[in-house]
Amino acid sequence: MRLRVNGKEVEARPGVLLLEVAEVPTLCHHPHTETRGLCRLCLVEADGRLVPACATEAREGMEVRTETEGLRTLRKTLLEWLALTTDLAQAPDLLALMERYGAEPERWGEVPGRRGREVLKDNPFYLRDYAKCVNCRRCVDACGDGIMGVYALTLEGRGLLAHPTTPLDRPLPETPCVFCGNCIQVCPTGALRPLSLEVG
Repeated sequence: MRLRVNGKEVEARPGVLLLEVAEVPTLCHHPHTETRGLCRLCLVEADGRLVPACATEAREGMEVRTETEGLRTLRKTLLEWLALTTDLAQAPDLLALMERYGAEPERWGEVPGRRGREVLKDNPFYLRDYAKCVNCRRCVDACGDGIMGVYALTLEGRGLLAHPTTPLDRPLPETPCVFCGNCIQVCPTGALRPLSLEVG
């Protein structure tokens, strides 16, 4: 099967996602979870329509553009709002994307967000720092349908106040958590991280 990406012909096997044939940034997508299409960073123009590359299959003859002026502006704005509402200090990939797209979060002024949330240390293995959470939901999916199937994490709240937590907001040792570490492995921002990496 053949399609065109940014004017160049590309060969792809049937059923492949656009994310696999076009180089585009992404945040929520992870190869070991089912989370797709949430962050919108991977939006591309396919046959004149905006579609998420992580959730759209390539088709024969498709025309795909990944870096139009509109897409660059969209990504810049999304990254700016992430930086305004979330502590990205331990998210080097996102910081690099901000530089790449010329993000200037300060142009929006002050907005409410997740910054300042208290770090949760309720177990001897890792901490939950939701001030650094971008709501990609990778951890919730890894704990649930994506990898483990134990459902010790869930999503609570709406909008900017949404964040992963435990059922009924219980301490992790009081949940089905087996401390496998899969949630840490898929977290892109350091919102979940091993206590062994903390200083002091």
